[in-house]
Amino acid sequence: MARVLSALQHTEHPILSNTVFLAAWGGWPDAAESATRSLRELVRQLSATHFASIDPEDFYDFAEQRPVISNESDGSRKLTWPKNEFYYWKSEDGGRDLLIFLGVEPNLKWRTYTDLIHKVASESDTKLLVTVGALLDSVPHTRSARVTGSSINTDLGIGFEHIKYSVPNYEGPSGVTSVLTDRLNQDKIPSASVWGHSPHYLQVAQNPTLTHAILTELQQFISAPIDLSKLSKEAEEFDENLVRALSDQQEIEGYVKRLEERYDSEEEFRQSPEPAALVQELEDFLRQQRVSDDPTGDGDIAD
Repeated sequence: MARVLSALQHTEHPILSNTVFLAAWGGWPDAAESATRSLRELVRQLSATHFASIDPEDFYDFAEQRPVISNESDGSRKLTWPKNEFYYWKSEDGGRDLLIFLGVEPNLKWRTYTDLIHKVASESDTKLLVTVGALLDSVPHTRSARVTGSSINTDLGIGFEHIKYSVPNYEGPSGVTSVLTDRLNQDKIPSASVWGHSPHYLQVAQNPTLTHAILTELQQFISAPIDLSKLSKEAEEFDENLVRALSDQQEIEGYVKRLEERYDSEEEFRQSPEPAALVQELEDFLRQQRVSDDPTGDGDIAD
């Protein structure tokens, strides 16, 4: 147990309150690095303070998740291991503090790994967890970047009543995001999951358009002001370069047009209330009618 706890290394123990915990992992849940870059941008803009990390030794198969060697400007060689880093930002006006985690999905000991993250979250007075991811999807780059949210909780807590995400209906193999969500849910800490959808046919290292869209979605969870103007300009240039790069590729253009037709059809459907929502509205209406018609006020109508 001591060895496990020693994997969690602190340089500081900040006192946080009313904290929103944002977390993202590199690897498969980070298409075009859009998820991790969005949180790195938050760390940069807020000058968030690094205060803890998880040593990678016990959690990775280094034959699968290999360390990276690079050349430094001074001619030296640097070996970089998988990183799992914690940052914090304190609100100056009594608003919500931020806990930010940037990691790499581990190969081993997921329960122990998430226990360590849970320990930091508990010590940081976490009130809401928001996991951030990005996936490859059949979406066209010619439409607004798609970002979707889901939550297993109908109530995300005070200050987030306006956020109404759908309940996830996916069944199958899960990622570390689901494991951490389940761990914090045992403590009744609500959570939400935000995912950006990256066009699967684009072989790009980064997608600033999707990163911009993810950060726009995340703004509703944080009280800190974020300037997206620079990223917006980068996204415009990225989109313009895509148009030029794909202009003479007729096969891809034809494929994109088919994606556009399907995407537009799906968006039109999304604008209509979902059947579950209509049923809920009807049940609420009937419930109100029963209460108003009941002279005893207990909601029950005699036969």
